[in-house]
Formats: sequence, C-alpha cells, structure tokens
Amino acid sequence: MNNNILRLKLKRVDPVKYATIAAILTALIMLIVFVPFMLLFSLAGAGAASGLGEGAAIFGGSVFMIILVPIIYGVMVFILTLISTSLLNWILKKTGGLDIDFEKTGLEISQIGQDQRIEQ
Repeated sequence: MNNNILRLKLKRVDPVKYATIAAILTALIMLIVFVPFMLLFSLAGAGAASGLGEGAAIFGGSVFMIILVPIIYGVMVFILTLISTSLLNWILKKTGGLDIDFEKTGLEISQIGQDQRIEQ
C-alpha cells in the first residue's frame, strides 16, 4: 500500500450543519442566477400592457419575488438536505461507513486547523 495515502472512514455527517451549508449556498446561487432573470421578467412584465402577455407579468412583476424566491429555495433545500443527510447517516450506520482515501501532504492529523504561518 502507498505510504502517501491516509485512509479514513466516514461514519456520520451532521445533518443540521450540512443542511445549513447547502441552504446558504443554494440561496446565494439563487441570488446570483435568478435575480437577473427576475429583473428581465420584470421588464417584460412592465411591457405586458403593450402586448407581451400576461405570462411575463406572472413570472416577474415585483421585487418581492426577487427576495422571496431565494428564501423559498433555501428553506426547501434545507429541509430536503436534512432528510437526505439523515438517510445517509442511516445507510452509513447499516453499511459500516464509507472508506475515504486522502493523500498525505506533509501535515499530521494533529496539525490540521492550526495556524501554519511562520512568524517573522
């Protein structure tokens, strides 16, 4: 076996922390991706009176939707990730964990998270 490989076993993932991280990431991605689309739909919605149709007004008529959509997606992702992480933990318990191989990079496990800067 290669001496540069560190073998660890994943036994459990904290569902609340993982769901929180997934929800925050999703909300941020929604802000980055959907806000421009909602603004475009708002422009199209403003032009609905001039013949673009009611569909454009439904999809983006307000700033309220720009704020609400990332929050709704964040909450939905939090709940779904909480459920899926709980299921993952149940499966990990039943199967004895998941072997994960890491490559050693010169740090010992006890050094992980410590400040490695050299004082001058």
